[in-house]
Amino acid sequence: MKSQVKITLVQLTDDEDAERAVARMPRWFRSAADFGSELIVFPEYILGRKVPATDGNVRRFLELTREHGMYAIAGLVETHGSRFATTALMVDRSGNVLGRYLKSHPASGKLPHYWPPVDGGGDEAWGILGNQFKVFHLDFGPVGILQCYDGYFPEAWGCTSYLGAEVILWINGRHDYIEDFICLSAAHAYGCVIGANISNGYNTGFAEPRPGCIYADGKPEEARLFPRLKSQGDGCVSATVDLVKLRWWRKHLRQMHQRRPEMYGTLTQPVTMWHDYPDVPWDVQDCENLVNKAQL
Repeated sequence: MKSQVKITLVQLTDDEDAERAVARMPRWFRSAADFGSELIVFPEYILGRKVPATDGNVRRFLELTREHGMYAIAGLVETHGSRFATTALMVDRSGNVLGRYLKSHPASGKLPHYWPPVDGGGDEAWGILGNQFKVFHLDFGPVGILQCYDGYFPEAWGCTSYLGAEVILWINGRHDYIEDFICLSAAHAYGCVIGANISNGYNTGFAEPRPGCIYADGKPEEARLFPRLKSQGDGCVSATVDLVKLRWWRKHLRQMHQRRPEMYGTLTQPVTMWHDYPDVPWDVQDCENLVNKAQL
């Protein structure tokens, strides 16, 4: 059992030209290799939108993974016949697809709520949604993946960690920034190391469940990811995960030992909270027909 693993998170700007994005990947593979990373992580959508897994840009990504002998993660919208799914590929050291995680919570609306999926804002809700959280057992340890909107659901972090993931990679294809509070809260609550990246935003970085699980150059800032990229644009950030300390912490995690699952049944039931606000009008007329409906 390995005592540590080095991971590189890549922040790669996405202008929806996958060929141009993949052409910029070799630089970051070399940076990861120079650091000694065993896993490199690229953002959501970066390999293309509505393309098959046999697409040339996907094949080039697999070649780069094989050339550098490291695990790699990257996202695409993958076609399955006439349908599609927002997919994260987990690729092994030989450049073979080890598995897929399909996005479970679609980004399906416009500001300010990113819901409901109407007026051209619901494309992902019409695709194939994932129906299970996954853990990939790599030669250094178990790893999970979440994609963008998945990360706004605490249940997604919890289920992935409780399935055994020691490290969870949260890949995002959006603007704005990676929210420190989401990553820090999930790492603390579920006893895992989190690596989060983004395409057209900033703050790609790592979160740990307690000090000493991650080592990197620089000085940590209070209540912030560390290490992290503080500005937009292409870049990468690397860190060493102390697996011995992480596993020690997970074994003694009080949020696991003191759980009260007999009280949490409400979380698995349909929620009708909107009934509490009959005097508050819906923003969009179709809202009432789309409540509690992720898949269209």
